Amino acid sequence: MWEGRELKPFILIDSERELEGDLFIPAQVCDEKVINFFLKEGRGLLCLATDEENLLGKGFFRLPNNGAKTNFFIPVDYGKGTGISAVERCRTIKKVSEGVDISHFFYPGHVFLLGAKEERWGHTEAATFLSKKLGFSPYGVIIEMLNNDGNSHDFKYIMAFSKKYNLEIVDIKDLYKEYNKEVFQIETKVKLPTKFDENFEIYTFKNNYDKKEHVAIVKRPFFDIPFVRIHSECATGDIFHSLRCDCGDQLEKSLKIISKNGGILIYLRQEGRGIGLNNKIKSYELQDRGFDTVDANLILGFREDERDYYIAYLILEKLGVKRIKLLTNNPRKEIELEKYGIKVETVSIYGNINKYNEKYLKTKVNKMGHKIKLKGEKV
Repeated sequence: MWEGRELKPFILIDSERELEGDLFIPAQVCDEKVINFFLKEGRGLLCLATDEENLLGKGFFRLPNNGAKTNFFIPVDYGKGTGISAVERCRTIKKVSEGVDISHFFYPGHVFLLGAKEERWGHTEAATFLSKKLGFSPYGVIIEMLNNDGNSHDFKYIMAFSKKYNLEIVDIKDLYKEYNKEVFQIETKVKLPTKFDENFEIYTFKNNYDKKEHVAIVKRPFFDIPFVRIHSECATGDIFHSLRCDCGDQLEKSLKIISKNGGILIYLRQEGRGIGLNNKIKSYELQDRGFDTVDANLILGFREDERDYYIAYLILEKLGVKRIKLLTNNPRKEIELEKYGIKVETVSIYGNINKYNEKYLKTKVNKMGHKIKLKGEKV
């Protein structure tokens, strides 16, 4: 993704959490001109980000805090000057990123050090990871971008700044996906005999992306283009055989198809279209009062569908699958997977229609674009 990029600053934005933009460049390629540009045009706090272990291993230590989100270490200076000039700060950055230990620095100084932690993903972690992705040591220089009034969190200003200086904008959420692609691993696989097939295998995964325990049920051998079902957890339908939805029916039909033909069932732990079991039951309560399933989600403060299919892509990638026959009636799944490079052929699958789930299924068709054959209708 990053090969051949011009070595000049990027703008790192956090579009989902902090809504903030930082100027960024790998420490190895920064110089006093870049530092001066950062100080003049960024206007925020100049920091050097790296893995927390790198700093601790060289004797640098955390600043005490009372719950601050940013993992600040002691700010330092290198050399005999005041440490405040662009040249001096650049020298300090270079020495820290070269692995010089704390005994060679004065503190407190003028370059703030930030420790990246796996469990937290913000500008610190993104700068550290992007430096490595660009082929440099894991040290990134960042500074918050303040607008002309001295305020941060101004995306309109950031967009104009990007255009003015021809600087590429990189979203932290996209870097986080790349990071998790690298660390996502198959953790365990064992045989799982079931009533549908005695030769299923179940796979579990090391998953830092959303920390949930997603699984894959696999029947081998499967064709070059295997049957795949991506099934979102539904405790009421899958376990208790609720008639309010068609989830349990689709799960069983998919397992039978995979048993017969080989394939993969990916079971994603995103109950209630991603809102969780408790909120799904609240949604049921609203539906009993006359609202449809989409409006119920919106009333509860969610989007109509909160699900994320990136994990499904990671699982398919780890299983070496690039083309699939997707068992679904939801076109969004096809769109999401193809966005990540999976070639998808859709094979329609439906659950049973009854008086309890008919309105729910009509809402899926009319408001969410599902291709479900309802009574008396053609798909």
